[in-house]
Formats: sequence, structure tokens, C-alpha cells
Amino acid sequence: MQPVDHREWERPFPVRYLVVGEDEDGGELLLGRCAAVEGLFTDPAPPPREVLVLRGCAPGAAAGWLGPAEIVGRTASGFDTWWTLVDAEVLSVAPGADGSALVDVVIGAGVHPADWHRNTDEPFVRFELVTRRGAVRATGRAVAGLAVDRPAADPLPLRLVGCEPAEPMRAALRKRCGPHPGYTELWSLDDTGRVMDRRAIGFDVEWTRPSVLGGALVDVLLTVEADGLPGSAARAVWRQWRAGPPRQAGSWRGSGTAAKETWQTLALYLRGPGPDRSGGEYHLDGREVEDVTGLHCAIGEAVNGPGGYYGREWNGLRDCLGGGFGLVPPFTLVWHDFAVTEEELAADRDPATGLGYPEGVARELERRGVTVVRA
Repeated sequence: MQPVDHREWERPFPVRYLVVGEDEDGGELLLGRCAAVEGLFTDPAPPPREVLVLRGCAPGAAAGWLGPAEIVGRTASGFDTWWTLVDAEVLSVAPGADGSALVDVVIGAGVHPADWHRNTDEPFVRFELVTRRGAVRATGRAVAGLAVDRPAADPLPLRLVGCEPAEPMRAALRKRCGPHPGYTELWSLDDTGRVMDRRAIGFDVEWTRPSVLGGALVDVLLTVEADGLPGSAARAVWRQWRAGPPRQAGSWRGSGTAAKETWQTLALYLRGPGPDRSGGEYHLDGREVEDVTGLHCAIGEAVNGPGGYYGREWNGLRDCLGGGFGLVPPFTLVWHDFAVTEEELAADRDPATGLGYPEGVARELERRGVTVVRA
């Protein structure tokens, strides 16, 4: 399905969104097109703060702030489970209650529900505390206070305003008690008709009414999963990208971390098909990199130009180095003002190795075959 084929209609306002489902063969199926969406930039409530105790760990873990992290439950067969930790901090490391040389690691964090549904009949053999760099900070045999099944956040309302349903959506709306479209996405269009973002929204309809925009249009109120919305920080970034992808590098500078994360999401959708290239020399501007997310924005633009994507965090960078994102090693990255980047991100240092985040990234690039010139 070509989105540009559906962006024109005979109304005094543009089509900004497409509602897209799947046909019987799994292909893209237009369900409707809309002038606006209300509630898209709502912020879900953060998860409540909790205290977890990772028991039976080898000595060596240190107290300190971690930021984004994960608890990973490992099984013998590989059916692992991830719990995302928000603003995590190791509060203390204390001797274990069993009198052995092992220690208990006490963690404070907001905890999201598990990201993977495991085989509940298979026990975990260990739990790992993993940082956003992918480093295992501590490994224990159990986690006190970590429930396997956590309730999901309450769904949030999302109102499609000025919606012109296609026949599959009209049929679903007529049969409120019948089958609805299964997998449903909301595609956001820029001024050229290019898809700049896709969101899985489902099709849980609360009501349908004649649209406030008049004509034969309708307004449809859905309820959607809270973690599927872009959030309030995305609004300004979407407005910036609505006219088209950035033409100058560094348009993310000066934004907050959440806005930079949105910038990277839009950059990821900008990535088009095509073969990977290798070789060549690329230049990274290390000035004005205010945070780790900004560093990954800068890396993406260094190798793929303005609006370029090359991983949104540590694990994403490693995935990109493996291919599929425009550039694979070997190549040369000239990191200008590397010392400035190190100083700016001095607080983000791995206590286990003593390395700052930029140095850790540089070494990972070198390990994967990239020549890094620290200028």
C-alpha cells in the first residue's frame, strides 16, 4: 500500500493519519484516514517506585545510580524474561542473610511489566541486573519483591477526529459485538505523504459519533495501551519533522532526552531499503552532546547524514554494526572534540570498568572493526 495514494481528499484540511490493518494474506489494508488525533501525546503515569533485592550475588557490585536498566530472568532453555527498570539505583550492597560470602544487592526503581511471556513451568536459574550498555552489574539466584506477573498500566483514550472509514472499518463499526480488525496501526504522515511514524493501537472502540468536522466523517474513540503512545515530548519533534526530514545536522540539540528519543524513532522510519556500504571516513561532531541519547543521535548523523539513524542506545548500536542500517565495518570514524564529549558525559561512567560512556562506545566500535580517531 502506498500512503501517498491516500493523502488527498476533497476537504479543506489535509489527511494526517492513516489507520492500517492486515488483509487475509497479511498484507497492508487501509481501514480509514483521519484529519487529526486527540490524545496521541498523552504521558502515561510512571510506574511506582519499588525496592528489589537481588540475592546471592558475588561480591563486587557497588552502590550508585544506573538510570535505565533491566532485570533479566534466565532459564536453562533460553526462555528469558525482561523487566524494564526506570531510573534505577543500587541503594546498597549488604552481606547475604545466609552467612556465606555472597551479597545482596538492593535496587530502587520503577518497574514496568515483563516484556516477554515465558514458559511459566520452567524455573529461572539466575537473575541479572543489566545496564543500558549491556553490562551485567550483578547476578543472583533470586529477586525479592519482583513479581513475575505485573498488571499492565490502564489504557488511555485516543480519539480519531475527522475519520473517513474504509469498508473494512465501517463493517467492524457496524458489528460492535462482532469481530474487529486484528492488528491495527496508526500511520502518521508528513506534508509530502511520507509515513514518519507507525503506532500499534489495536481497535478497542468505545464509541463512534458524527465528526465535529462535519460532512460524512466520524469521530472514533479508542482505548490504547499507555506505553504505545509517543508522549508529550514528541509533540514538538513531530511538528519539526512534519515538513520533512531534517536537512541540517544537529536539529536534536537543545532538546530533552525524551524528545531526542522521539527524534531517533522518526529517524529509524526514515531509513529506506538498500544495500549496506563499507569503507570511507566519517566525522562525528563531539561538541554540544548533552547526554547519552544525543551522542547516539550524533553517531547516526555522522554515518547516515542529517536525520540519520545508527542505533538509539548501546544494544541498538551493536545491531546496526551487524548490517541493515546503511554502513558496516570496516570504516573510519573521526571523533572530533572527543575530550569534550567525555567531559560532558563524565557523570555517566561505568563503576565496574571506570570507563566513561564515550570511551566505552569507542572501544566497542573498535572491537567491531571500526577505526576510531579521537581528535
